Amino acid sequence: MIKNVVFDVGMVLADFRWHDYMTDLGISSEHAGFLGKNMIKTKYWDEMDLGIFDENSACEFFCTLYPGYKDDIEKFWKDLTEIVWEYDYAEGMIKDIKVAGFNVYLLSNYPPKLSELHWPGFKFRKHTDGEVISGIEKVAKPDLKIYKLLCDRYSLNPSECLFIDDREINVDAAKKSGMEGFVWEPQKGTLPDSVKNLKKMLAID
Repeated sequence: MIKNVVFDVGMVLADFRWHDYMTDLGISSEHAGFLGKNMIKTKYWDEMDLGIFDENSACEFFCTLYPGYKDDIEKFWKDLTEIVWEYDYAEGMIKDIKVAGFNVYLLSNYPPKLSELHWPGFKFRKHTDGEVISGIEKVAKPDLKIYKLLCDRYSLNPSECLFIDDREINVDAAKKSGMEGFVWEPQKGTLPDSVKNLKKMLAID
């Protein structure tokens, strides 16, 4: 029986809108594509999620690596407040799950400094029962250690947990750890199909 619902944050409860953010800053689509491929979708961002690559030195590092993009890189790293937006449905969905009697936890790959910047503003967070952030713990999904860490910290039985993530590899790891798993599909409209399907799975009206 599922008693605990465990959510990833990025692309499930909050939009990691890096491309739109760059566009908002006046960075061209061509340059945004390059920086997305060579700065964001790289091992370096993964290392920030692990807390072993410092966000504070990232701007200087990438400017040295790609001097032709220096102005855009400096724009990007100046203030990352708006790179993540909470989805409109997130708080209401979490509240509904809580009212239905489930505990709710967060298990997210997230750089430590960015979690300090973004997480205090997430409205859904105040309805949760606990959280594990990869950059703070220095271990990230899909490493099985992070799922065990969550269960040990909050005395959870993995077989009583449903884990939700937009990446199948992370859901598969959760299943290996003994949890049930649910792959979150990309947002479509104001109330994505994944919200409806999750509520149906949990028998929530």
